[in-house]
Amino acid sequence: MTAQTPILCAIDFSDDSEAALLWAAAQAEREDAPLVVLHVVHDPAGNPGTYRRPSADWLEPIEEVAEEMFGEFLDGVLKRNPAAPGLARIAETKLETGLPSGRICEVADEIGARHVVVGSRGRTGLPHVMLGSVAERVAQLAAPPVTVVKKREGYAT
Repeated sequence: MTAQTPILCAIDFSDDSEAALLWAAAQAEREDAPLVVLHVVHDPAGNPGTYRRPSADWLEPIEEVAEEMFGEFLDGVLKRNPAAPGLARIAETKLETGLPSGRICEVADEIGARHVVVGSRGRTGLPHVMLGSVAERVAQLAAPPVTVVKKREGYAT
């Protein structure tokens, strides 16, 4: 494995994905590796979706809204964590469309990721049964090692 083999961090704009990004950035710093940050827009194939931003009266293509949210998320992480190690190692951001768990695994293969990092909201009971867990599926399906990060309450990241 070379220093150019990236770590892939998949985010969904949640607090748990912020914790995952901070963990992945610190790990990239320790391993002297580039960091690729991925967001997968869950958009059913053949049925392009639209989002309405809370501040807008019109519908926008889902990818445009997701791209804007991606930028806002990264800006927010940088502002809240200016001294966090490794954030400068973000070599690339990727916005993909598809089913999140499968697409994360595909991108990991495409870029030759050495490691995949995802956040987990830690749902249990009926919500977990109904919604499943992207993190759990990625851990089951991904070829490289997977680290699942959950934001700890009362823990400053």
